[in-house]
Amino acid sequence: KRYILGVRRISMGFFSDLFAGNNADNDDHIPAIMPAGAIDQINRGILPTMKTDNIILSKGEECHFAERAILVKEKVSKRYEGRSNGVSIRLSKHVTYRTGQNKGKPVEEITQEKTKGLVYVTNKRIIFMADKNAFDKKYSSLTGCAPFSNAIKLQFGTKTFTLMVPDGGAISSVITMIGNSRT
Repeated sequence: KRYILGVRRISMGFFSDLFAGNNADNDDHIPAIMPAGAIDQINRGILPTMKTDNIILSKGEECHFAERAILVKEKVSKRYEGRSNGVSIRLSKHVTYRTGQNKGKPVEEITQEKTKGLVYVTNKRIIFMADKNAFDKKYSSLTGCAPFSNAIKLQFGTKTFTLMVPDGGAISSVITMIGNSRT
């Protein structure tokens, strides 16, 4: 069976519109757009073929998965809290000698940046289309895949992407089926 995702033209609020109905209290809930019949095929081990106008496919390339997703990036910021004291002595016009001590302790803060968009899995690429932090990676450069109930972690070489999706098992199954068909 072929599934056609509703054609929607990209506008300034496209990605915001996709997630309409989400509120700040329930930011991790992602409403699904994948047809139930396609998910059923995936669960039975059959790769669905989807038509979409949102991505440009190369010759011989087919889209097998298209879903809303949130890319989660963790940022670590480091700062020092505490005190420092000392004295600076000017020795000449261009030379200053500083003596003192710092009793500051390093403090790390981890923040998450979330970017809403669409994830597509074709037989050749994995694409995350968004207003920022988008990526288009060849399937052949995928080195690791870790599924979760509502997310998937993809590793391409030294770069890792964590995508929150409605069903982490479905996208993982599609990636596994594509990998098995390539060997």
